[in-house]
Amino acid sequence: MLFFALGRAIFLLFNISSLNNINVGEILLTFVHALRLDLSTTCYIMVIPFIIMTCQLITNKNWLNKLLKIYMAVLVIASSMAILTDICLYREWDFKLNYKAIYYLQNPSEIMRSATIWEIVFVILGTMVLFTFSYYIYDRFISEPRITKKSKFYWQSALCLIIGSGLIFVGIRGGVSQVPISQSASYFSKHQLLNDAAVNPEWNLLCTTIKFSRLNNVNPFVRMDEKEAEKLVKELYPITQDSCIKVLKTTHPNIVIILLESWSADLIESLGGKPGITPYFKELEKEGLLFTKTYANGHRSQQGISAVLNGFPPIPINVLTDNFEKFTKLNSFNKDLKKRKYTSSFYFGGDLVYGNLKAFLMSNEFDRIIDEKDFPYNTPRGKLSIFDKYSFERQLSDLNNEKEPFFSMLFTATTHSPYDEPKDVVDQLNWKIPEVPYLNSAKYTDYYLGKYFEQAKKEGWYENTLFILIADHSHRTYNQWDYHSVEYQHIPMLWLGGALKNEFRGKQIDKLCSQIDIPYTILRQIDINSDSYKWSNDILNPNSGQFVPVETTVGLNWIRPNGFIFYDGFKNESKVSGFENDSVRNQEILYNKAFLQYLYETYLNY
Repeated sequence: MLFFALGRAIFLLFNISSLNNINVGEILLTFVHALRLDLSTTCYIMVIPFIIMTCQLITNKNWLNKLLKIYMAVLVIASSMAILTDICLYREWDFKLNYKAIYYLQNPSEIMRSATIWEIVFVILGTMVLFTFSYYIYDRFISEPRITKKSKFYWQSALCLIIGSGLIFVGIRGGVSQVPISQSASYFSKHQLLNDAAVNPEWNLLCTTIKFSRLNNVNPFVRMDEKEAEKLVKELYPITQDSCIKVLKTTHPNIVIILLESWSADLIESLGGKPGITPYFKELEKEGLLFTKTYANGHRSQQGISAVLNGFPPIPINVLTDNFEKFTKLNSFNKDLKKRKYTSSFYFGGDLVYGNLKAFLMSNEFDRIIDEKDFPYNTPRGKLSIFDKYSFERQLSDLNNEKEPFFSMLFTATTHSPYDEPKDVVDQLNWKIPEVPYLNSAKYTDYYLGKYFEQAKKEGWYENTLFILIADHSHRTYNQWDYHSVEYQHIPMLWLGGALKNEFRGKQIDKLCSQIDIPYTILRQIDINSDSYKWSNDILNPNSGQFVPVETTVGLNWIRPNGFIFYDGFKNESKVSGFENDSVRNQEILYNKAFLQYLYETYLNY
């Protein structure tokens, strides 16, 4: 732990010119917020010594002590090189040591050619100095603690082994919570340099190598010439007349997106769901604009959030929010709003370390990010998160003091497993089906969604506000849709609020659309340049394309108004339903393959 702190101090020292406008207190907090990842990394390192010391308790052989010292010497050398290489890479590329370093080792001559003499000398001599100093401390004060050695394996030793193995596992995982640790655990500042300094370089290298090395360098979905794929994708986005239907009263509205955790269209009566599950949503439809054919682009919360905020389709295998160097290159709805002086905030009742969301949201430059740690400690909560009622109340209270225009996003949580809502709603569903806990959790969120809007309408800022209610992804329901079916991906989307024109209230739009279309559509409504959102369609332009790409672990499904394709990109196999004839069917298969190939290639090139 001391070694990691020393490495962090060296990192900050070599970036001191970028610290001029940051106060000393915030810089020192880097060491505090780094502790969890440092501890996790230390516990990974301790696995081998723990095994060796276990053998020592049984055999008490001196050669095991030597083996342990050799292991630590190799580790300190490797870690010293990692710290110093991280400094060089950061100064050059502005991102931390990651899996690409391992990839580049395949061509060491190229590394030597691209590195400066100073960098080579710095890494070699620096490693020697850091190793000599650190290993001396280890060998002098740590490797041989002054304890009385036992000649036999006593029960106390067995107890220590059991407790020790448990502590190491908990340390690796980052605690006993349901959410394992990620890089987000170290993120705390609006200054990216401090966040990067707090992220343990060894942990980051290990994590990114495991997650991204396999499919982050080669496109496994290449089925045609690159130019042909690009041409086919461009055909999906025809140049149309600028006939966008304007549904808002103003080009400077406040914008509030409420992302509804796991809300399937089956919860909504107007979308074919059973009555009585979400009655308050049904009432809100009377004053809003309901999009009846909205579909999720992925199956996980991180995918839904990035699709809504960045307009970039989720990809197979990898999750965009996990990959630091990729998501920083994306368009950002929030950043575009900032150009018009919007203030911004994000609310979630759970832990944003989940899915690396905290780091992702900070990269999107939200002014304030609120999660469970920012609520009073005694706020009622379930096993996974604070109940939605209190997230709604917190956001409403804060918005009353927010400078307009503002953009605020709230991500609900109570409809996530284990569905332990507090049963505040009197008329609980008692249907004899396995999905009742999920349905009652939706009923709970729906009830407080109604209360939320009752209060919001009383606030002065309401008349200039557009609210967008949309799910992050869908969920299995009483209909038992197949996981890869069109019906499974169907989700609700409702626009409402004082900023919506009166003539669109209580109306429906039946155009096929998805989450990635949202930022592009809104920006066009408020006259902000949206040309960079090349993966999106304008939902409110009658002439724009209608298709929905849906990520799967093996490829990309394809939804069209007249058909559906399930495509396994690894096997290059398509299962097709619908479409009027073989010619159309074959063309859509080509579009699907081209889209996946071109999308993944774009991802690799970020």
